[in-house]
Amino acid sequence: MFRSRSQQTQLPVESSSSARPIVVHQFSAYSDSFSDHDLIARGRLAAGHESSWINASPGDVFEFELRPPANTAQRSLRYTPDWNVNLNFSDDIVDLDRVSEFENTDLNSVFVKSTPKRSYSEESVQQNAAKRRKLDMSSLCNVIAQPHVLTSTALDPPKKSSIGPYSKCEPIPIPPHSLPLPPPMPYTRRSWIIPVRGSLPWQFATSAVILLDGSKDPPEPPDPVTHDEITWTSAALRSFWAFLLILRDKHTVGPIGLSFNVTSNIISYSQPSYTELSGMGAQPLFSHASTAPSVISSSHSGSVGLPLHLVDHIKVYHDATQSMQLRTVFDVWAFEFGQGRRKMRLLKGARLVLLDERSKGVLVS
Repeated sequence: MFRSRSQQTQLPVESSSSARPIVVHQFSAYSDSFSDHDLIARGRLAAGHESSWINASPGDVFEFELRPPANTAQRSLRYTPDWNVNLNFSDDIVDLDRVSEFENTDLNSVFVKSTPKRSYSEESVQQNAAKRRKLDMSSLCNVIAQPHVLTSTALDPPKKSSIGPYSKCEPIPIPPHSLPLPPPMPYTRRSWIIPVRGSLPWQFATSAVILLDGSKDPPEPPDPVTHDEITWTSAALRSFWAFLLILRDKHTVGPIGLSFNVTSNIISYSQPSYTELSGMGAQPLFSHASTAPSVISSSHSGSVGLPLHLVDHIKVYHDATQSMQLRTVFDVWAFEFGQGRRKMRLLKGARLVLLDERSKGVLVS
């Protein structure tokens, strides 16, 4: 409901004493709630609530959003002559045929850089060829026939081996062990770790890789000059496993047990940083200054090893009294390959890790 009432009333004014009409509007959704007299009284009270009224003047009015100023400048269009009209050269029109040739400097030769020719040597070609080796990154589970775990056979009384202990390099004890090692207790068992693919978590231990089937590169023993790692092939790995089975059957160095430990984690084949492996049990390869021989190459320092369960390896269990004799057997083993039946001692110069019964490192030899 809309109601409108008006009444002329006298209000206090500073600059004028004339009466101003007051129009009171009432908006209501219901029926009348106030009389006309009450509405006029309420309107008069609302209009005269202030102590004084001020008449609006041009100086008291402000415009919050100013309009942009008008552009009073006049724009004149440039005269364009018609077609087929003779030009007046007194104007700013220039005939390009009468303009002298612009002289500039050719800087193309400054920015042309000749590509230096590469000088290839026989040594550099061999190094580049080594970097392009095709390595096998797949699982090695099917390379060797099952079973992959063979327990030791009983031998009573044990045979005395005629093989001498390994003495081609000085063993490196792994702390807290020190040289010479105390005599082992009766029936003490130890194990040698033969790396197949990956880097072991002990300093100075030789790492290993395996070539892809069909690769033209031959298997090779570790070489500190080119690559200090054992380079296997599937055929060489099967030949070495067959050799270990013969040792186990003939008890050449006493009763031995075998296990072929395969990992399917691709990280075990690479050389990631220690930061990437800190949450996976990887350990930096710290050395002991008093035990590390001076003949070890400094290139091993600062390398990062992987946990043993992330490295493909063969573990050979044996009597602790036959550890160094078994190490000699590994050194003399040779793999025959090729049409000329070439022999290659893949473990020659390798540094293998000896573990105790709890799979803790004892020494590197």
